[in-house]
Amino acid sequence: MKKNFLLLWKNPCQLIYMVMALLLLIGGTNIFSASYVEVQYHYLLRYFGFAIIGFLCMAFVRKVGYKLFFNKGLLWGAYAIVLFMLVLVELISDPVKGAARWLYLGPISIQPSEFAKLVIIMLAAKYFGNMLRQGKRISFLRSGEHWHVLAATTVYAVLVYLQPDLGTAAIIFALMLGMYIIAGVPMAQVIATVGAGGLLAVIATLASPYRLARVKVWFDPWLDPREKGYQMVQSLLAIGSGGLTGTDWGHGAGKFFYLPERHTDFAFAIFCQENGFIGAMFLMLLFGLLAYAFCTITVNARDKRGFLLAGGVTFLIIGQAVANMAMVCGILPVIGVPLVFISYGGSSMFLSMIAIGLLLSVYDEEARLAEHEALPPQERRGALRMTRNERWRS
Repeated sequence: MKKNFLLLWKNPCQLIYMVMALLLLIGGTNIFSASYVEVQYHYLLRYFGFAIIGFLCMAFVRKVGYKLFFNKGLLWGAYAIVLFMLVLVELISDPVKGAARWLYLGPISIQPSEFAKLVIIMLAAKYFGNMLRQGKRISFLRSGEHWHVLAATTVYAVLVYLQPDLGTAAIIFALMLGMYIIAGVPMAQVIATVGAGGLLAVIATLASPYRLARVKVWFDPWLDPREKGYQMVQSLLAIGSGGLTGTDWGHGAGKFFYLPERHTDFAFAIFCQENGFIGAMFLMLLFGLLAYAFCTITVNARDKRGFLLAGGVTFLIIGQAVANMAMVCGILPVIGVPLVFISYGGSSMFLSMIAIGLLLSVYDEEARLAEHEALPPQERRGALRMTRNERWRS
């Protein structure tokens, strides 16, 4: 494949690996700086432990290929396992800060709602892709296989909402809606669905004094700077004190027990404090390059299921990154979404790297198809037969 004009990468896969390496380096140093005062090397070692496991899983998923995971029994089996974990969270998990969201297996904690996001993307890619390959139009007003995805998403979202975790439940629904948009559902239906979802969110917020208070402090965190607005106030103070070039690595004051969740959801605030506006712009550039590589793979995928899967992974990783940075800066309310590779979170990193492995396998499948089409006509049949035999053996 021809090199791009920057001469830094030959294809989007190389760009993804380059950006991931930089993000892991930045994330590791940032988490170490944010947590060293409290636990020294504990979170740093676990961070890179999850990164190594995630990378191995990413390589395995890429090698196997995304089409294997569209097996109906395998996909619904994964759905059932995640469903079981979500039910277990409701039954046996102990609440942490008012919410029960994790299952504990010895020293390891698992957040099933992170797994739910990827399962929904896979289900949507399979069923929406099947409909598009058959020439069927996807619409909320027409019956079809897409209703399976809608029902499955609703079950997940309700269980996550009961944890209670309205933010993650909204993200799960947003991912499903994003898949509908990629699949070509009429925009009028999208607008109506978003309006209905917004109305339900308003009702859910008004029905909960806790959520209503969070919305009020979202608009003005200084209404209650010592209690409900404390986290946002400290986040904005940390970002603002970084100035243009930052306070230098390790010298940010926010980590000294001022900013809650400084190594998880609000790790971006510590990064901004110690690296300043320039560092924040560089980090955003890296995520922009990652989005460029993801979108390049997505738009060049001719297989409908691969196209939808790549688009869903883009929504998942880039969408959550934008949401986290907007949340930390006060543009969005605090919804508890991590910044992948920068925030500490084993489940989030593990699932993100598996999702990237699926996306890379979409690129590999497209490259194999292009290579096959480039063969002389008399050689294509033999190459196709060999490929089928290899798949049968595996």
